Amino acid sequence: MNLPTPIADFFRRKNEHDHNGLSSLFTQNATVTDAGEGKKMQGAEEIKKWIQMSISGLNLHTEIRDCKQQHGGWLVDTVMTGDFKASPARFEYFITLSDDKISALCVEFRGSI
Repeated sequence: MNLPTPIADFFRRKNEHDHNGLSSLFTQNATVTDAGEGKKMQGAEEIKKWIQMSISGLNLHTEIRDCKQQHGGWLVDTVMTGDFKASPARFEYFITLSDDKISALCVEFRGSI
């Protein structure tokens, strides 16, 4: 799939459990909306905390099923497995880039498979 490098790196580092590397992919003022948890994070520090709380320690693996450009960003359809109740589950990510970094990420739970 032809994803922009920062988005491909996000999923690669997520699968490698490189949590410090993940946070380096975001702009300083980026926003993350985790619709499944009903949370919105703004800025580098809040995003680092979200990565630690929502991604670390869950043995997550994300497989990209499809991706397409949409409304000025990228829609990425995934299946995620790991140590969480709904696994395996489908998640959609909408990611916007600015200067080769992630400026906005919204993740939505689309149901267990």
